Amino acid sequence: MKTQITKLMAAAMLLAASFTANATDNASERSLKVSAKNSKAVVLQLGDLPAGTNITIWNAEGELLFRDNTNNTEYARVFNLKSLEEGEIYLEIESAGQLEILPIEVTSSSAKIKRSAEVIIEKPVVKQSEGAAKVFFGQNNADMKVTLFDASNDIVYRHTVADGTGSKTYDLSKLEDGTYKFQFSANGRTFFHTVILN
Repeated sequence: MKTQITKLMAAAMLLAASFTANATDNASERSLKVSAKNSKAVVLQLGDLPAGTNITIWNAEGELLFRDNTNNTEYARVFNLKSLEEGEIYLEIESAGQLEILPIEVTSSSAKIKRSAEVIIEKPVVKQSEGAAKVFFGQNNADMKVTLFDASNDIVYRHTVADGTGSKTYDLSKLEDGTYKFQFSANGRTFFHTVILN
């Protein structure tokens, strides 16, 4: 038994070392590889990442299975899916500008990325100037709901972005000084941005 455990650990270390060597060769290419050998494993290779990228894996019930973040432009990791139940899990790659969601189908003998079901949500960017806030919406953000709350969590303004691109300027000049919070909701996800008026 001890010999088998040692062999398994050695194989895992070899796989990880081999992967790390390959990760530096394609730094600018973002890819996700899936392999199924004696055990199920998802090999994740990311390049050209912005600082502060968060990487998480969730199950279908919304339970967090894994969390990591990186300030490097490259990220490499081997995920052992042997102990997971069969079904769908979700890999999320989140930076300041966007959230990428990749479903992975786990079966008794493999793990496969469902590329056709990949979702990329571009987060809105808020630029505040005197008396106004200009919000830049990324592509594919149709039906994004925008809500502005005051410090008491009362709704000041509500709007739905119909076309999913472009920008909109919100007039804040008639609001009292204080802290306000934009809430952006799309594809079942919510993002927030705080503005301070004084």
